Amino acid sequence: MPWHRACLGLLLAATMCCAAATGPERVLKRNSLGRGVAPFGTAAAAFRSISYEFGLGPIGGRLFQEIEVGARGARAAIRILGGAAPESIPPQILGGAAPDYDWRELERRGAGAARPPAGSTIQFPQPGFWEHYRWPIAGTMGFCLLQAALLIGLLVNRAKRLQGKAEVTLIADISARFVNLAPGEVDREIVEAQRRICELLGLDLAALWQWSMETPRIVTMTHLYRPLGGPPLPAPMYAHEHFPWSQQQLEAGRLIRVSSLAQVPAEAARDREVWRHLGIKAILTFPLAPGGAIIGALSFNTMRRERAWPDGLVKRLQLVAQIFSNALERKWAEEAFRTSEARLAAGVELAGLGYYEVDFGELATFADERFHAICGVPAGHHRGLQALEFGMAQLHPDDRQIMLDERARLHDGRIDRISIEYRYLHPGTGEKWIHHLAGVVTRSATGCAVRTCGVVRDITPYKRAELEAQELRGNLTHLARVNSLGALSGSLAHELNQPLGVILSNAQAAQAYLLQDPPDVTEVQAILADIVAADRRAGEVIERLRALLKRGQLSLQPLLLNQVIEGVLHLVRADLSRRGVTAVCELAPDLPLIAGDHVQLQQLVLNLILNAADAMATNDPGMRRLRLQTRLDQNKVRASVRDEGSGLPRDAERLFQPFYTTKPQGLGLGLAICRSIVAAHHGQLWAEPHPEGGAVFHFELPVAGSPDPS
Repeated sequence: MPWHRACLGLLLAATMCCAAATGPERVLKRNSLGRGVAPFGTAAAAFRSISYEFGLGPIGGRLFQEIEVGARGARAAIRILGGAAPESIPPQILGGAAPDYDWRELERRGAGAARPPAGSTIQFPQPGFWEHYRWPIAGTMGFCLLQAALLIGLLVNRAKRLQGKAEVTLIADISARFVNLAPGEVDREIVEAQRRICELLGLDLAALWQWSMETPRIVTMTHLYRPLGGPPLPAPMYAHEHFPWSQQQLEAGRLIRVSSLAQVPAEAARDREVWRHLGIKAILTFPLAPGGAIIGALSFNTMRRERAWPDGLVKRLQLVAQIFSNALERKWAEEAFRTSEARLAAGVELAGLGYYEVDFGELATFADERFHAICGVPAGHHRGLQALEFGMAQLHPDDRQIMLDERARLHDGRIDRISIEYRYLHPGTGEKWIHHLAGVVTRSATGCAVRTCGVVRDITPYKRAELEAQELRGNLTHLARVNSLGALSGSLAHELNQPLGVILSNAQAAQAYLLQDPPDVTEVQAILADIVAADRRAGEVIERLRALLKRGQLSLQPLLLNQVIEGVLHLVRADLSRRGVTAVCELAPDLPLIAGDHVQLQQLVLNLILNAADAMATNDPGMRRLRLQTRLDQNKVRASVRDEGSGLPRDAERLFQPFYTTKPQGLGLGLAICRSIVAAHHGQLWAEPHPEGGAVFHFELPVAGSPDPS
């Protein structure tokens, strides 16, 4: 054995002994520079350090394993010397030798650690850059990632804020453009707003549907923006056929928000089918109901992808829907107003009306050219209230006060409109008839008229025709009265002959009494009293005849209807007696006065009594009873004339038609004249069958002083 190995063995043995004596904790270890010693952990490590000091280089293989075994044997020997039984020490199982190299020595000798033997272990490697700085690098990278995430979040938040600001700015601009927008520009601005909204939000379709006013079930697409195209949209269409669920939601005032067709409820299967056909993937639809009633719907859609509808976006688009809704309502109102104005102008033109307005607050008037022509307003009277004052000054003196009173009632709030006919003294054409209609447009807080409007119409030709017709009706009525009196000529002759006969006989008796000597003055005085009474009776008959034969204008005066009926019965008493007709009167006492023309009402009652007597001409003598009745019915006095004749025809109204008659010798004018008389008195005349047989003719006349029913 070489000497240096012997020395090495002795040195190792001594070292092991020292290690065993001092404990395994006190061993030597090289520092990072390969010099000096430090506490290590095992004897093998100490040996390896000594070997380095001796320049033996990398140590490994079996030599190192044997050193390790020797160290363990030394520890076992120390335990036995300490009194431990040998059999208590377990045997040591030796494994294969595993080479162990020191990285520093490999680097110092130029061997390097890139190609160590298989299964070998490199001890004390030099830490690289990553091993030295991996935690600072990791911290720096984490901080950078955190900063990047924060920056991305800030950028995203800024983008959202810019998007929201852009949306608010766009809606504000749209709202400003619709303020005071002309009706003709509303449609164009709605489509332009749809385009701008779709481009800003990345939407593919914006459609506005309007409900039909005539047929609410029909909706028409009136405004559309769709840059990508697609299948044709049905317009107009029946909403309940294409979108039944959507129509129910919108009519209930609810918006429709669908981010995906998969979210559509089962009851909206038909709607989903149509949306899928049109290529729509997301829907947001608002009802348009400015006044509470739905007028349409505004829909925004996507076709390329599904999308969510955030609450903020929904609120902003809902504001757009309100802007569109108000604009459409204002457009419809203005169009309706223009249409109404056009119709009014056409109606005024066709009716020949002159239109005017008076503003008493501004002390101004407006009058069209036709008003100026009808009233003959000179050119210098078009300012302020001059035209109105000029027209009032030209009223006929007999009609001026009536017009002034009506205008005062209108201005004070006692009436809301006036309708009056008056005579007008036109400066160029002379007297004419004007029909004047006026009403209040605005009143003050006290109820006085502030603004009025009205129309005037020249009714001179119609008034002349009416006066001529009235004259003809008067002539016809007079002829009918004369004809009726002709039928009563026998009775009237009897009515006159009877008092005349009394006068004659009494006069002859008076002459006889006067020839006596002395004359019987007492008897003569009684005879003269009878002559006076008979003369008065004859005078009353003649006066009634004169009244019936007299022609004149209708003059309504307060009178009692019972007195009219009784007067007519005095005239026809003899004729009824000759015909075998018994008159039964049931006239209600204390009836109020009526406003009537005495002569025409006598003719009315006379015609009805004679018609009733004619209807019973074929009855047996004991079955000819005529019943006259009067009574008060609310604010009207009703008179009834009943006969026991054959009754009425199936169509009783035909009896009142001119020239319709059931009499062989009749003209068919009696009942027609009776109805015209009643109409002139603002009353009613009708006929109805009586349950006990025969017919009843009723007429009602308003009580004097009651409101005019017309």
